[in-house]
Amino acid sequence: MGYLKCQLGTCLLAATIFTYAWAQGNELAAVRDVSSSLNQFAMKLLAETSDQVGDGLNLALSPYTIWSLLAIITEGANGATAQQLEQVLGLPSNKEPFRRNYKSFTKYLQQKTEDVQLDLNGAIFTTKEQNLNRAYQTLVKSFYGVDIMPTNFTNLKEAVTMINAYVSQATKNRIRNFVKLDDVINAEIMLVSTLFFKGRWKIPFNKTATFADKFYDSAGGLRGSVQMMYQVGEFPYTILNGLRAHAVELPFGQGDRMSLVVVLPQKGERLNTVLRQLSNMPFNNILDSLEVAEQQFGQELVQVYLPRFLLHSELNLNQILDRMGIRDVFNPDKVDLLGIFPHYLYISRVIHEAKIEVNEEGAEASAATGASLQNKIPPPKFHANRDFAYFIVDKPTRSIMFAGKVTNPKEICDTCA
Repeated sequence: MGYLKCQLGTCLLAATIFTYAWAQGNELAAVRDVSSSLNQFAMKLLAETSDQVGDGLNLALSPYTIWSLLAIITEGANGATAQQLEQVLGLPSNKEPFRRNYKSFTKYLQQKTEDVQLDLNGAIFTTKEQNLNRAYQTLVKSFYGVDIMPTNFTNLKEAVTMINAYVSQATKNRIRNFVKLDDVINAEIMLVSTLFFKGRWKIPFNKTATFADKFYDSAGGLRGSVQMMYQVGEFPYTILNGLRAHAVELPFGQGDRMSLVVVLPQKGERLNTVLRQLSNMPFNNILDSLEVAEQQFGQELVQVYLPRFLLHSELNLNQILDRMGIRDVFNPDKVDLLGIFPHYLYISRVIHEAKIEVNEEGAEASAATGASLQNKIPPPKFHANRDFAYFIVDKPTRSIMFAGKVTNPKEICDTCA
């Protein structure tokens, strides 16, 4: 059996169980092809999950850990199982170019700066290393950086201790009890993908400016109160007319490498409607609009109101992935993962847990619409006092590393409201 479980610790951390040296010129374009596949999956996953949880629940997701883990699974899939995975993940049937670009992509993502840290890890825990397909072992170690961890699943406590120790180290001790005994019963193989992100704002919010504010639903009904951060700064801001929404970008650190992009529907427009529209277009359209806005109005001020929030989501993704088109991996009568193991395996469940915190200092996590711009005098107001979506994006590769939505002020932070 295979399992997937994901947890994101204080501020931005993610782990999933399913289980770039700098690129220039044509190589950068190739790396962005990998990013495009990730973003396509991320937007459809966010829209589908948002529909399932409804308007009353907040959402935190690490699309990267789920997408990367499924990409590793795809390397051992055949027939219809492989075709479904490739289509939903946006992967080519000829994997050779993708593998090289993926390796460059992940190496670049993990380049550290003083203000931004992003760590990615993956491992396969298997009953007997020698029974894991040798060609598959070599491939995933070489291109996906996966650790092969021989594990004694007949001793459940030992297996749990081993997996939890690996995840705890990979997530800087933010996730210490990742799996339980029930998660490893009858397991033959487990695949783990983890993400840890920590970033400080390029321009921090002043804590003394944070104030209690009201939070509304899309129809204008009062939902509750939040602790609203506030500042005026030179931030990329754009109106997304095709989506009936507007967006602002808040960069982390001084190198403009990673940013938080917030998409706020216009009053009266439902967030799920906007997310559905977004899932059918390239996410680059929003980034392009923000770049145009920065070029045209880079020295002009924007008033930003953003709630301080801490979100925690626990989800079973089987039904969501099935609705997206990944079906056979969950069906023991149809699945073909013989490229991984010499006998039949299927994925019994996919569980995702994630947590993200955004405050005045920054964020930490442990898991085509053009701009229609007018003269910005007085400074435009981006007031996120109603349902909104957020994305943590790696700018050079244009990759969505984390995503979610805020709709319920009563559950965004233990101490914020």
